[in-house]
Amino acid sequence: MKNLILSLFSLGLMVSLSGCDKGIDKVLVGTWTVTEVQGVFTTGSVSLPAIVDSDPTGTITFKSNGTGEQNYSYTLGGTTYPQTGNFSWSATKDLIIIDRVNEADMEWTRIIDTDNKQVASYNFLINADQSWNYKLTLEK
Repeated sequence: MKNLILSLFSLGLMVSLSGCDKGIDKVLVGTWTVTEVQGVFTTGSVSLPAIVDSDPTGTITFKSNGTGEQNYSYTLGGTTYPQTGNFSWSATKDLIIIDRVNEADMEWTRIIDTDNKQVASYNFLINADQSWNYKLTLEK
């Protein structure tokens, strides 16, 4: 009887702990260097040529507890965009979901998903007729 109770306790503990990592993608955990940011502006049905910053500065860190921090900046069209602050995150094989405190949440669609390189895109809707499609490249 003692072994049965111990076995049931162990099984229950394993099941409860396995649920702790739901939505945490082990590949993302760590600090990533932002190596490229690309933006494509669309108005109506016309997309302008891509603007690329091949030399952004800074990093994004995804922690194993589902939190993270960003501290990078990029320049598109002569304007520098600093990206700083903390966030919560989760991921699937197709998406990286970023929950930010004082800004809109984001869903990044994964294009490349490897241990050393992540490429994802995000569409930022300005209004019903205009948007920016960003592509972010991260490397370890």
